[in-house]
Amino acid sequence: MAVSRHPGATVVGCNIHPPEWSAAARLVDRFHQVPSARDTPAYISRLLEICASEQISHIIALTDPEVDALSGERRRFEDQNVRLCIPSTPAIRLARDKLALYRCFSGHPRIHPIPTAELGWELPPGFPYPLLAKPRHGRSREGHIVIPDASALAFWRSRLGRDAYVLQPLLQGEVFVSDVVRELDDSLSIAMTRRELLRTPNGAGMTVKMEPGHECDALAREAAGTIGLHGCVNLEFLVVDGAPLLMDVNPRFSAGVAFSLMAGYDMVANHLRCFGAGGTIDPVIRAPDAVYVRGMVEYPSGTSHATP
Repeated sequence: MAVSRHPGATVVGCNIHPPEWSAAARLVDRFHQVPSARDTPAYISRLLEICASEQISHIIALTDPEVDALSGERRRFEDQNVRLCIPSTPAIRLARDKLALYRCFSGHPRIHPIPTAELGWELPPGFPYPLLAKPRHGRSREGHIVIPDASALAFWRSRLGRDAYVLQPLLQGEVFVSDVVRELDDSLSIAMTRRELLRTPNGAGMTVKMEPGHECDALAREAAGTIGLHGCVNLEFLVVDGAPLLMDVNPRFSAGVAFSLMAGYDMVANHLRCFGAGGTIDPVIRAPDAVYVRGMVEYPSGTSHATP
């Protein structure tokens, strides 16, 4: 982990699985098994115990369920002098609500969201088939349903929660991902954008090309400021016929944040600086015009080094 390279930092990791099953367990100083963040009471109770026993000063959330669980329990961690390194609760709620996000930017002069309607509404004029139904508060590509025509729409309207899903045109384009680090007072923010050449079915970039100076840098910084995001966050754009459309806002690290670290900017250290750990964030550097590939290695459980 990037933070472990900083002098004086001790990294305590958590996972729902035992350390023998977790590849990342070998990268941290100490490890604890915890309940799923979806079981919020048990998850929060266990984290508070770990914070007390390990003398934790900062918590970094990596997944949407973790952000959601922690966001509602700030006071309990503040009472133990633990800083939650996540955006404000209103910013998280806006970022995680696809319909509210669309409404926020629907009239913006520069940031254009993908057209979005509630499942229960009559389709606005110009909404072409096929459509894509998404959970309104969903993550990654969980629960996505392609709706090819009006009869399929009627079928799914009768079976899905009308307030729980939204509809969007099923657009074709290239995905651009921007990692953003933003100070709370908007005094300084940076962005690094990459084009995703290969993605998993769940939307994780496997092969990416850094895009130094891309217009999504400025759009991502402005959108993060409009929402009120804080720290290192992630915005995704779908570029259709050369025009970037805001697709998703993730109030946490992206799954591909390591690509930005490889390109030369320490997103993790600067994220911590946004939450009072070491001064102001570093200015952005120009990313190399490079392609990065994510791979996997196999090694025996319990070892500290991967096999060749």
